[in-house]
Amino acid sequence: MNASFPTYAPSEGDRTSLKAERGGDGVVKVTMRGDVFDGRGFLKSAISGKEADAKSKIKNIDYDVDLKLGAVAGFNGEALRSVDAKFSRRSGFIKTFTINGKVGRDTPLTADLRGRGQGQNRDVIVLQTNDAGAFFRFNDFYSKIVGGQLQLALEPPTPENNPKEGLINVRDFSIKGEASLERVAAGGAPGSQGSVSFSALRAEFTRQNGQLTIRDGVVKGPAIGATIEGSIDSVANQVRMSGTFVPMYGLNNMFGQIPIVGLFLGGGSNEGLIGVTYEVVGTPGAPVLRVNPISAMAPACSARYSNSIPASRATRSNSRPTIDLAQWAGRLKRRG
Repeated sequence: MNASFPTYAPSEGDRTSLKAERGGDGVVKVTMRGDVFDGRGFLKSAISGKEADAKSKIKNIDYDVDLKLGAVAGFNGEALRSVDAKFSRRSGFIKTFTINGKVGRDTPLTADLRGRGQGQNRDVIVLQTNDAGAFFRFNDFYSKIVGGQLQLALEPPTPENNPKEGLINVRDFSIKGEASLERVAAGGAPGSQGSVSFSALRAEFTRQNGQLTIRDGVVKGPAIGATIEGSIDSVANQVRMSGTFVPMYGLNNMFGQIPIVGLFLGGGSNEGLIGVTYEVVGTPGAPVLRVNPISAMAPACSARYSNSIPASRATRSNSRPTIDLAQWAGRLKRRG
């Protein structure tokens, strides 16, 4: 299979060239160069973990890909610029993977394949950038995060159509323009007008068949904290997540950390004594946050008094310690 497209423009506005050549070893070498490429379709597929059809010929091709592009257009007006990417696949497994580029205001973004051990297939791709907000907007994940140091680890595609695990950590970010969140945080630690600051976010997730499922999510900040759980369905273009907001997180959670007090009032180590349940519904591009003010009581008690927001699962005790990316990757290897 040999093909050459001096002008390759699958989407309006694309300005790229593409060349594909099959070598004597059967490996297809793909080279792509250009100024602008619309990457939104690829991003949706990559985020959701939607696998290629089992009968697809493309699924069984070994390839080496070399991309150098001036800009890859994403969602919400964001782009990944100065893109230099290389990756290869053999027998359905990603063998090499590197990406270098810039997001937001020329903030570096890097990604690479890590954690390979002899006889192990549980490698992980680790992506890092110091502008988490721009990265989330680029992927149409959430548009109201500002700043943040992001570390994202996920299992690459494999021949098996099984769930792919992932872990996300974000530090030192804020959410701007979310009126319901600002009202919940009112009375907590002061922050910038129109925004709520957070010191850390951590969540695990799985990707399979177009669905991203988030679990054990915790957000911590001086004015407010939260638990997060739910799913993003790219096939149905729907978001459904829920959890508990904990106003005045630092003081509130301090009591939840005391075993006897926390056990008596029902708050988990990541919930505190007083919680307000919430849900997020809608589309990934325009999610709607709904807060249930009636639930402003101890989390274990709030479910008894109000079922208007189905967050009972999200308000359970979450006492699992935070783990770093290296520990998480090691755990995946042991599973393999």
